[in-house]
Amino acid sequence: MYRDIHSWVGILAGLFLFVAFYAGSISIFESSLQNWLTTPPDLPAPVAMKQVPELMHKAFTAYPEAQREYKIVLSPTHSLPARLIWPVKAGQRHAGPTEMVAAALAPDGHLITVKYKPSEVAHFIDKLHENVGLPVFMPFSRWFMGIVTLLYAIALVSGVIIFLPLLAKNLFALRLVQGTWKKWLDIHNLLGVFSLPFHIVIALSSVLFAYYGVIYDVQSAMFSAPEPIPHHIAAHRMAQSIAPLAPVEIVEALAKQAPGFVPDVLDYATAEKNELTLRIIGHDERYMMRGPAGGLAELDPWSGKILSADYMPGLQSRSFGILTTFVALHFGSFGGITVKIGYVILGFAGAFLFYSGNRLWLISRYRKEQKNGATEPGMGTKLLTRLTYGSIFGCISGISVIIGIGLLSSYSGSFLTVSLLYYGVFCACLCVSFLVPDRLRIRILGTWSFIATVLVLFVVLYKYL
Repeated sequence: MYRDIHSWVGILAGLFLFVAFYAGSISIFESSLQNWLTTPPDLPAPVAMKQVPELMHKAFTAYPEAQREYKIVLSPTHSLPARLIWPVKAGQRHAGPTEMVAAALAPDGHLITVKYKPSEVAHFIDKLHENVGLPVFMPFSRWFMGIVTLLYAIALVSGVIIFLPLLAKNLFALRLVQGTWKKWLDIHNLLGVFSLPFHIVIALSSVLFAYYGVIYDVQSAMFSAPEPIPHHIAAHRMAQSIAPLAPVEIVEALAKQAPGFVPDVLDYATAEKNELTLRIIGHDERYMMRGPAGGLAELDPWSGKILSADYMPGLQSRSFGILTTFVALHFGSFGGITVKIGYVILGFAGAFLFYSGNRLWLISRYRKEQKNGATEPGMGTKLLTRLTYGSIFGCISGISVIIGIGLLSSYSGSFLTVSLLYYGVFCACLCVSFLVPDRLRIRILGTWSFIATVLVLFVVLYKYL
């Protein structure tokens, strides 16, 4: 019974999980990939931190609307290329890469501003991972991902139950020359058993993300939130025209309160009633971090005092720390580069685990049909075979193509453009899988995916060497 459950749940969820793991492995380095694919604007070198007040004064005089929402970048990168940046349209903090204005000072002191937009490719790959391969425009994709994750958990439990009676005998078995079915079975078992803790963590944390809205409401009801700055204090400050601390003073005040926390960005925004708010985005490799690239803290812009440390590594309450642990274990946002590389390897191994599981199912299905006298696979087996190879090689090819074109083109492209390019390649591979004969399907699709992926490496060599 558990073998049947494992097989059917695996074939239903395997194709979606392959995309999630393959894209998720790449999005472990989402911020690095975005910097890599973004063409930086032509600007003078970032000013020293002590010159930031002068830069802000000149920028806000020329662009008063920039004061609504802006960032002071402590460690500029290609996607954050200047010391002072702000969005062309305010209010899109959580909408992914948006068109920005970068400001700098020329050697003679006059203001220079340039519009630019970070690459959408890395953000798209991350959304592809979150939506298990479904078109990211679908509003129900996140809920569907939750269903797939629950099926994934069932497949893990049933797979362990199947394997336990033969654990001692088959744990290190790897029969690569004793038939196709045994070869794929041993590879599948080996990958599944030794990466089981990783898959349990991913399954549990994925359920958390899928139903985060509901969980967040419960979290807000159960855990007390920090008190914001009282309105009368904020209004008094605005009325007295007391200037907030300079960015360098903010950094110094933060260092005294959280010595190990490394700030990367000071994120300012004007909330309701003209209250200035400040979030510090940074990282601390000693602790679990809430986001893939780090954590954040809310500070008082006038005193530099930490107002909220709910998402700040090292200073979280126990309740919020538990949730952070789930998130960090999913993203690999702890332990530095070593853990991230390990997550990438485990992620790609997980993708291959689902591919091998589908191969096993298809081989077993065809063998049963042959025992019943069939001379060729049934219609259902043919359909699943074509879907398996078309979607898996379509995912690999599509991601390789959008990364390669992102490297070659100075135009980052809109999210829609990147989406259409990926799904165009994906659908083309599906069409090939349905149209070509069985004996040529893997050869054609596998060769094309290999070429598309290797070409990315050649593009990198051409562009950077």
